[in-house]
Amino acid sequence: KCNFDAVDIFTGKKLQDMVPSSHGTMVPIVNKTEWEILDIDEDNAVTLMDEGGEQKADLNLPTIPDGLGAEIRAAWNEGENTISVTVQAAVGIEQIISYKTVND
Repeated sequence: KCNFDAVDIFTGKKLQDMVPSSHGTMVPIVNKTEWEILDIDEDNAVTLMDEGGEQKADLNLPTIPDGLGAEIRAAWNEGENTISVTVQAAVGIEQIISYKTVND
């Protein structure tokens, strides 16, 4: 038997699995993309744009880890710089996982 210890990339929750060594295991395909924040509304919905001009409006500010959403909103409210976020996608879930300030 093979024991797997893992950490959920979206929640930080620790997980364990045990499978027979004769079986294969599924591995998710994880994609990360960079987006520029265009707007953040009162309900924490975020409007994003990629380098090609494509817009995305189906994400909210992150709640995990604690404080990241508030940090992004504070950086956005300062208004002097462009805020870029990294969106991680896997197994049908997308979430903002980090941000950086881009000086114009």
